[in-house]
Amino acid sequence: MQPKLTDLCKHFLDTNERPQNSIKKYKPEERFEDYPKSKELIRLKSELIKKHNHPPNYIKADLRSFDLQQLGKFDVILIDPPWSEYAKRLMQANMQVKEHQQSWTLEELKQLHIDKIADIPSFIFLWCGSEHLDDGRELFKTWGFKRCEDIVWLKTNKDHSKQNQYVAGQDYGDNLFRRVKEHCLVGLRGDVKRASDQHFIHANIDTDVIITEEEVMGSTKKPEELYEIIERFCLGRKRIELFGEIHNIRDGWLTIGSQLRDTRQIPQQYNSYFQQEQFSEEKPFMGPRYLQTTIEIENLRPKSPPKEQQQQQPQTYFY
Repeated sequence: MQPKLTDLCKHFLDTNERPQNSIKKYKPEERFEDYPKSKELIRLKSELIKKHNHPPNYIKADLRSFDLQQLGKFDVILIDPPWSEYAKRLMQANMQVKEHQQSWTLEELKQLHIDKIADIPSFIFLWCGSEHLDDGRELFKTWGFKRCEDIVWLKTNKDHSKQNQYVAGQDYGDNLFRRVKEHCLVGLRGDVKRASDQHFIHANIDTDVIITEEEVMGSTKKPEELYEIIERFCLGRKRIELFGEIHNIRDGWLTIGSQLRDTRQIPQQYNSYFQQEQFSEEKPFMGPRYLQTTIEIENLRPKSPPKEQQQQQPQTYFY
């Protein structure tokens, strides 16, 4: 039996094992074991989403030249840009920066014109690493979004076989603290209220913290749990991810990136997924633009507090 750790900071200095390694029941399948109603809500939502997600669509394309506007408007936009921070990590670990890993400048990212494919209302989820929060806010301003949340990925390092890589490949420079997390800024275009827009969002189902093991040195892969958070939160079914790689291809999403093997997207067929009045029993992925709810889900999910309580506390979407 392992001894109980009472000083996690000292343990980190002695072993390089991060304090968050000691957090228990952080995995999605464990998190709600003591909360049966929340656990049942997550199950029902996940089953409904899975049933009505369309087959994965993807486009192999260079986003520097690809015309995003031809794809129409989207309810959810997920972006993990090739930030300079990512390239710097590779160089610090003496790894080669390949052509597709070359970083984009802030001005180049602004030229994506995300505002042209963002519906009103819509949400954007923008990974900002540890160093690009200010850049993310600047992009939101350019694209017409207002920041409404900040999801944090807290990285564990339980896999001892990778710890030497972590230590050798990290140069903390002028940072005051060791960085063990990344941020995903959430932006809103338009106006959405929890009480009046329940056809578009189901708020307060998930938290704003994701805890998973850090990827191997050089990888920019992000936790899969973020997809699940997005899908449970926003009922809009038109979802797009930019700068995607093969591991990002997913049911219910249109993925675009230069590193995909090929293209599987026919515009007319793709648009037909969202143009029906009701979901088809034969093809349950064909239906209306927004995912519908059920009586069971409505009975379980958190509702907006009474108006007098709303005036006393700030509005939040995730927690």
